[in-house]
Amino acid sequence: MLLPLGVALDNVLIDAGLALIAMFVGFYSAIWYVKFSSTHYGGDSKREMENKANEAARSNMAAQQMRDLAKNVASDVGHHCTMVSGISNELGAVDAESPEANAAVTGAVSKILSANEKLQSRLAEAEQKIQAQAEEIKTQLFEARTDALTNLANRRAFDDALEQSIALCSSKQVPFSLLLMDVDHFKKFNDAHGHQAGDEVLRSVGKTLQQVVKFGDFACRYGGEEFGLVMPSTPIGDARVAAERIRKAIESMVVKFEGKELSVNVSVGLAEASRGEDAVKLIGRADAGVYFSKEAGRNCGHWHDGDGFLPMDLAAAPEEKPAQAPEQPSSAEVEVSVDSADLLPDRDSYTHELQRRVAECHRFGVTLASMYIAVKNYAGLEKEFGNAVGQLLLQSVARFIRTSLRDMDLLAKIKPGEFAIMLPGSSGREGKVVAARIQTAISSCAIPLGDKEIQLQLDIGVCGVEPGDDAERMIERARAEAVGKSDQTAPVA
Repeated sequence: MLLPLGVALDNVLIDAGLALIAMFVGFYSAIWYVKFSSTHYGGDSKREMENKANEAARSNMAAQQMRDLAKNVASDVGHHCTMVSGISNELGAVDAESPEANAAVTGAVSKILSANEKLQSRLAEAEQKIQAQAEEIKTQLFEARTDALTNLANRRAFDDALEQSIALCSSKQVPFSLLLMDVDHFKKFNDAHGHQAGDEVLRSVGKTLQQVVKFGDFACRYGGEEFGLVMPSTPIGDARVAAERIRKAIESMVVKFEGKELSVNVSVGLAEASRGEDAVKLIGRADAGVYFSKEAGRNCGHWHDGDGFLPMDLAAAPEEKPAQAPEQPSSAEVEVSVDSADLLPDRDSYTHELQRRVAECHRFGVTLASMYIAVKNYAGLEKEFGNAVGQLLLQSVARFIRTSLRDMDLLAKIKPGEFAIMLPGSSGREGKVVAARIQTAISSCAIPLGDKEIQLQLDIGVCGVEPGDDAERMIERARAEAVGKSDQTAPVA
């Protein structure tokens, strides 16, 4: 009569063991995801962590649900084991030779089988919840690493892939190359066809990238209309072939939108990683190739060999010497050929466009920086030399600033002597690099005025988008940094 009881006890122990294993797997999966979201991605900046507050909340909720589920099942199993132990003790006190022995054993087995059935039901329910939580964790992980518009990897996933390739390059000398590309004249395209058409172009570029990159390459939307490709185990010769194939595929791409057939081109920059080179320097070399390609007429690509730029097209002569980055225009060139600062977008237009980009950042988690530039003592210069000279100075500043910007960046005139720049896809740290480039461009040139030369100086402030930001707040934060604490409360005209 004791055999059924032993079998039942074995079943209970097996079920309890499996339940606890499942609980621990689910629980530690949730814990791993929370740590992955909060530390692995959070090392770059505080802003990045703040932008992903919603993801962390979802992760913590999933982890808490796993904790509660584990506690409940452990409690159920513990209660069940206590009950079985009590029944076993009762049976131990029964005289096996007494007439009541058979009835006692039968009753004990019946109780255990009934309790086991209830526990099985609770375990089945817990298993369903585990599966649901596992799917939630998988969804969160996918969303945390994927750009919602193009379905490519996002910037954070790109940074992770780049760091892994850099580590392999440094430790095991595994070569790899980095490609960056920028959709040409994207702002003009948006102005002509609308932002929905622009979104469709970005989706099409993303789809084309997925189709033409080789297995193992890591494509992402780098930010705004910029895309990136990490090419592991790929030296520059092979990378040039792949980059030109990608450029031609996008060039031949037809984007159908509202009955129209649209086409776009890209400018490409390429660089092979050097041993010991960090991500910032490698990205800088590839990004410089993008700028050089735009200077060369767009819809082309250039790669940086460490000293200068060479055309990506394999038809170029191999003995061709690297071309150097274009020099800043001389002051004489500025005097005879300038862009009118009055043609720049005004403050209202800039604020409207910046607000649209800020909303995109909050929705998709992309980066954005805003810059504010004030010409030092502009009012004094205008008073001393007159309004016409003042306008010439602003035209000179606008021209020099443009030499340091991408097509996707938006330069606007906020008021006399003060400009603002929107840098989509750039963090505050990357914006400061652009600011330094602008300072260098201005400091390298003096503006001739009769027998005098004016050496312009700029105050520049940069800020990255933060949770809860709007356009006005970003403008004011960048402006406060540019003009100094003594003028922080002054409103923008």
